[in-house]
Amino acid sequence: MIRTDEPAMTESREVAKQIEVELALLLNIEQAFRVALDWKTNDGENNRKLSTLRFVTRSFERHLARIRMLSDYGGYMVLVTDMKPQLASAVRSLKLLRDNLQAHLDELMFRLEHVSANETAKFDELCKELEHYLEDLSAHGAKEMELLQRGFADVEGGAG
Repeated sequence: MIRTDEPAMTESREVAKQIEVELALLLNIEQAFRVALDWKTNDGENNRKLSTLRFVTRSFERHLARIRMLSDYGGYMVLVTDMKPQLASAVRSLKLLRDNLQAHLDELMFRLEHVSANETAKFDELCKELEHYLEDLSAHGAKEMELLQRGFADVEGGAG
């Protein structure tokens, strides 16, 4: 007997695997980002650190853009709302939060491109703001994972 929901299940498994791979890649880039932010320089010699931060931030932003695209166009958030339409409002809220985080990253990247390595106080403050951004993004990621778990759960409620 052929089940009519088999194509949807196959698609869900493929999307889940892609999420797993993409998030693993993002975590590796994020780790490199954190290593660069933790780099202690001597006497405000920030030229190399600034160059590295610019490079890793661009890489990080490009991968975030890829994950957004995968999420929005036939990806996991579409599957969540298809499987559980009652979660559509939660998906919209997360997308709004994600858009705000993206706008904040854009602003931080602009400042990173325009700060001078010699502006030690401004550079140090910007590094702190980038660290806070990563924390905010991690909190968003946790909310997104929770939503995905709710969306892909086979059984709602139940005895605990």
